[in-house]
Amino acid sequence: MNHLLRSLAATVMKVHGNTKLKYKLMLAYSLVFTVSILSVGFTAYYQSRDFMTNSEKNAAAQSMVQLHNAIDSFLEIYFNKSEMVFFNLQLQKHLSTYQEDIDDLVYAHKDINDIVKQIINDVKRPYLKNSYYFGGNIQLLLYTKNSSLFSDGQTIFNYDDIKDMAWNRTMLETDTYFIWESRVKFGDQYYVALNRRLIDFGTSKDLGVMRLLIPVERIQNIIAKSIENSDYQLIYTDEEDRMITSYGPMIAQLPGLRERVKQVPLDSGVSESIIDGSRYLSGAMKSEITGWKLTYFTHKNNITDKVNRISYSIIVSILVSIVLCIFIALLISAYMTQRIDVLVSKTNKAKQGNLIITDVIRGNDEIGQLDKNFNSMIEQIHNLIEVEYKSKILLNHTKFELLQEQINPHLHYNTLAMIASLAKKSNQTEIYEVTNHLIRFYKNMLNKGKLIISLAAEFEIIRHYLELSKFVYSLDIDVMFEVEDDIMDYYSIKMLLQPLVENAIFHGIMPSKKGTIVIGGREVEKGIELYVSDDGAGLPEHMIDYIRNLTTDTDEKHGYGLTNVVRRFQLFFGDSFSFECESSQGIGTTFVVRIPKFTENEIKLFLKEKYLYS
Repeated sequence: MNHLLRSLAATVMKVHGNTKLKYKLMLAYSLVFTVSILSVGFTAYYQSRDFMTNSEKNAAAQSMVQLHNAIDSFLEIYFNKSEMVFFNLQLQKHLSTYQEDIDDLVYAHKDINDIVKQIINDVKRPYLKNSYYFGGNIQLLLYTKNSSLFSDGQTIFNYDDIKDMAWNRTMLETDTYFIWESRVKFGDQYYVALNRRLIDFGTSKDLGVMRLLIPVERIQNIIAKSIENSDYQLIYTDEEDRMITSYGPMIAQLPGLRERVKQVPLDSGVSESIIDGSRYLSGAMKSEITGWKLTYFTHKNNITDKVNRISYSIIVSILVSIVLCIFIALLISAYMTQRIDVLVSKTNKAKQGNLIITDVIRGNDEIGQLDKNFNSMIEQIHNLIEVEYKSKILLNHTKFELLQEQINPHLHYNTLAMIASLAKKSNQTEIYEVTNHLIRFYKNMLNKGKLIISLAAEFEIIRHYLELSKFVYSLDIDVMFEVEDDIMDYYSIKMLLQPLVENAIFHGIMPSKKGTIVIGGREVEKGIELYVSDDGAGLPEHMIDYIRNLTTDTDEKHGYGLTNVVRRFQLFFGDSFSFECESSQGIGTTFVVRIPKFTENEIKLFLKEKYLYS
């Protein structure tokens, strides 16, 4: 298992390492965007789902409250109608008066029926607020104790017909004036009944009972017009959980639903119920007028279906957002890596040897700075290659010169030695000394074809060169050497001081044929300092500027002399070499040279590392 994990990790790292940065950035941005969108999306989804669920629950509860209030308002209307009967003095007079005259009896019957019809018929007028509740016929029945009033079978009945009924006994036993009764069958139709005692206001005696029958069909119409949604299952029950009416196509198919009605808590909002394995939202409210209970059920899927429609919209929005963000991530990664691609292309060209800079990345950010540093590095490499190329040319040229210098040196030495011997035999002392100086000068300068020379030998060359110059140019020169003994064993490139001394002779001493030349050397902190000073005529201003610019000027049109020497030593020693010139007209000139401090082995190793010594 561990081996498999390591192998998988290695494969992933390999793929990651070989994938372009653009695609890595795109993947990273896509992951960040996707995680963010999914987090926000799912948070919005769950919050929206909960909000919608609660909203639907609240809407269901509010609809049921409105329906419950509508039913109560409807029943309250008829309760108020019963008040009109109860307080009607004309009706009380007819019910309390024993009619002996037939005309009075007929009149009483007719007047009672007119009063009842007036109360019943006014609710059927189309302009009334609750006219849409119509359905079925309202019945107003009067059960009178007045034995003179005969029963007509429509409005007036004998009190003995209902005297022993349970609801009547309950009113009498509890001394209540009205009572509601559910599921009363009158004729072929079901009603809810408002039973009310009729009292004689003068004697406070019972005159009988008024029974107002309200068709259940009207309550059904209230429910149908209030809901207009077949998703709801409603049961309207009395105090003993006997069903008055119901609504919904599934009521008959759910026998367990009626039993569940008894278990739904009253006025506790919407709760969840499981009926026959399905989840329902349920609630129940009790009427303050009748004491009856309205219980409602709705399948939870009805709410979840609505929520799911919103959820699908959210999910589609999330997917579209993810695709859009991936596209944006691709554009951003392509834009951000565009300059990196340019930099990679430049490095590939540099790898193939093309050091010519053509493309420059704009900007001062990290990539812009990296490009500037890369361009600077390429330029330095290009310069170093040129320096190395020139160094090799110079080395080959120097080797060629050294080779030329070694061509038959014995012939030169033997010829000069013969001249010196003949001059000595002829007592030509001056010629003898000059010849000896020339022999030693060439011998030290040639140095057996070697490029390097000790400072002791370099000063020896200068001493012989000065003696030769005095003789050849008839100069009166005072020479002073101010050289520390400690530097004599250090090494440098040969022909370091000779051009400086030559310049002092030709530009300082020659105009007046006499003067003083001071040659010195001492050890300083970062190497060795050598100087050549004269008290001659001094250099013109333009020549001083030229000499001071030798270390930076790349123009090679000038002659050998100082130019070649300075360039040669700068090439060999680089920044470790420095050259200074101070000159004043009529006072003299001083050249100061600083070189690194090397032993013989150290300078050989140093030059070998720079491919300048073999």
